[in-house]
Amino acid sequence: MDPVVFTTCLLVFIGGCFIQSTIGFGMGVLVGPFILLLEPRLMPCAIIFIGMFMSAIVWYQYRHALSLRFLIFAFLGRLPGIFVAAYVLTVISTDQLEIMLGITVLGAVILSFAKLRLAPTPRNLFIGGFISGVTGTTTGIGGPVIALLMQNEEPEKIRANLAAFFCLTNIVSLAALHYSGRFSMADFNTIVWLLPAPIIASLLAYRVRNKIKKQVMQYGVLGLCSLSAIIALSQGFHLFS
Repeated sequence: MDPVVFTTCLLVFIGGCFIQSTIGFGMGVLVGPFILLLEPRLMPCAIIFIGMFMSAIVWYQYRHALSLRFLIFAFLGRLPGIFVAAYVLTVISTDQLEIMLGITVLGAVILSFAKLRLAPTPRNLFIGGFISGVTGTTTGIGGPVIALLMQNEEPEKIRANLAAFFCLTNIVSLAALHYSGRFSMADFNTIVWLLPAPIIASLLAYRVRNKIKKQVMQYGVLGLCSLSAIIALSQGFHLFS
């Protein structure tokens, strides 16, 4: 990978991981369109791989707030979603992936503004897990729908359960991507050099997490995500070529 592209990818991942460490999710929403623009061959495996390590760090930090009630049904729903996504990735083009990514990001932004109130019932968690499996494996963005179901819980519980959910399910997603030909050893050898991103981001977030107003962070992220979604859609539809 070109050194300039690599450095840019690393900085983008540090920013995305910082956001995820602070509010519990959002790394894929922010990073996805930029990585697709900078280094398309790393989509979505780089986001899933780095997200797995980021989630492991957050899971350890908030392990005392873990609740298996949330994990079990969401995990059961995500498994079939992962295999559906693995098939989809074998039949779509890069342009179609960019369009799918842009739509997914915009959907996440709309859901954030909609202020929907969905109870985390076993049925809703299963359905949410399935949707997360499809979008998370195809685009690296599987957090918003699960976060929506948990939004009324305590912040520490949200961070702990989202982290555990994505740490475990991202392993399955990577295995599915490998068998579908979208995650090779060459990809792994490139992505592994991006691992400093979640470590640096966690250290930064730990120091400033309580100093940043949640609303300021959320609106800033939503604005940047909207911009990144527009970029992805413009690339997919070749609006400026």
